[in-house]
Amino acid sequence: MTEIAENLRLLCSYRPSISQVGRDLGINRSQLNRYLAGSSTPRPALLRKICDYFGVEPYEMMLPPRDFAEIVRVRGLDEGTTNRRLRQHFDRVMALGDARVRNLTGMFFEYYYSMSQKGKVIRGLIVFSVEDGRTFYRRLERMGPHDRPGRRHYRYQGAALVAGDRVFMSDYEYGAGIELTQTVLYPDYALRWTRLHGVKLGVSADQAHMPCSVRVYLERIPARLSLTGALRACGLFDPGHPEIPSHVPEMIDNSTSGPYAFDAYARR
Repeated sequence: MTEIAENLRLLCSYRPSISQVGRDLGINRSQLNRYLAGSSTPRPALLRKICDYFGVEPYEMMLPPRDFAEIVRVRGLDEGTTNRRLRQHFDRVMALGDARVRNLTGMFFEYYYSMSQKGKVIRGLIVFSVEDGRTFYRRLERMGPHDRPGRRHYRYQGAALVAGDRVFMSDYEYGAGIELTQTVLYPDYALRWTRLHGVKLGVSADQAHMPCSVRVYLERIPARLSLTGALRACGLFDPGHPEIPSHVPEMIDNSTSGPYAFDAYARR
């Protein structure tokens, strides 16, 4: 589609070079040139990868170029002065990180009590990957019963680093655009980064958008389970549901804390 080609050319114009874009995405120059010329169109999986790289959605790439250019301007993707300053700060923060953060690479189930569906446990999916020496992740939530098709899906993109033996995660919701989320985790070093627990700070996904802090627990997904299988296992559960591991409810219990701060450990 000509819209994709023109919109992709606009996005690439804000990067140092076409070659750099190709290296970052793992696309050879001749293939990328075909996409830019409109003689070829990326397959859906590659288009998603390209969109994640630039911070846009696949359907937006198909918009008329004038409408797409306005989206780029509003989101600050055109690398203006402010955006360059933000990038500099981000680079400085990421430079403080410990290389052990790469141990997160892979898929995890994330458990915590829903901030909007009171009394329900969310089982979401987090996929960590390393790009250019930095650890990024995608977090996906399905806000509906786990055993039925759900219409409300929330997708987050974020970055993770390790500092002071803790994992710091910051992400933004890029579908509905309703929140930023911060999570601090303590890895179980004895179990080789298979389990992590901590605290998540965000807002409820209902109309109140109430600021909330909850305990959160991550557990690595067995390699035999595919990405599709993991996604199908996500959704809202009752705490005592047999699909929720028996040790999870205690790890995410929010009933006690303090007395002067909400800490990461559930106390009985």
